[in-house]
Amino acid sequence: MVRILNNVFDLKETRFGQPRPRHGLSLLWWFAHDCVQIDSDRDCMTAQCDPANGEFGFHRFYNKERLLPKINLPYYEVGNLSTPGSLPLYVTRHYNRQLDSSNKDRIIVSFDSIWKRFEKIYVTQHSNQVRFDQKHTFCISIDLLRSIQALSLNDFYREPTNGSGPVSISKPKSVRTYTFQSRPTGNELMKNIQESSRIHFHREPNGSGHVSISRPQSVPDEPQSVQDNETNSCQSICCAVLICFIVLMLVAAAVYAFFKMI
Repeated sequence: MVRILNNVFDLKETRFGQPRPRHGLSLLWWFAHDCVQIDSDRDCMTAQCDPANGEFGFHRFYNKERLLPKINLPYYEVGNLSTPGSLPLYVTRHYNRQLDSSNKDRIIVSFDSIWKRFEKIYVTQHSNQVRFDQKHTFCISIDLLRSIQALSLNDFYREPTNGSGPVSISKPKSVRTYTFQSRPTGNELMKNIQESSRIHFHREPNGSGHVSISRPQSVPDEPQSVQDNETNSCQSICCAVLICFIVLMLVAAAVYAFFKMI
């Protein structure tokens, strides 16, 4: 069964068309930009060329070795650089006409000439001068074609990352260290322990994993209600003393007036 490649990372992971002088990546980029148009409404691949007429060096692939699934549509292959003038220069520029890897990559398509569209697109490579390598034959999905069409050639050459974005590794913040200039005394040590016991650790609610350390506000020695009761008691005592003083003054005035009348 042929593996389906769904994104650029899957493609680069297979090492298809890599490294140079292999031409598979530039061949696939050319095909995605110049030979196929994707109909988003129906998810079909409309051909922008006619493989049956030999355009761009297309020719029949008869699938005698059962490299690909047996179907009712004909297969066509493209990518043989020995045919001069069939492909753009950026595809053929590393071809040196020697028996090496500079001409081993191919694209094979199943083509419906009635509807002028590609049913399946495959990439493969030669294992020798005649046979293709079954283990290095892959099916290109429509999503992968869309991704290639959205990239420039230089961006397509670059190594991708696994997922929607680059992977970055951030170093943790440095841990603050404290240096004691002198050994604390017993009282100071006890005070530090008491203060340390009041430190609280808080984990951020957003799940980021960060932990913050905060010291609670100073706790009053007594509750506010106790202080209010003490204040009220003091005020009552002061009022009682004042009343006693006034009564004593009135009694003294009355005694003084009584003796003066005598």
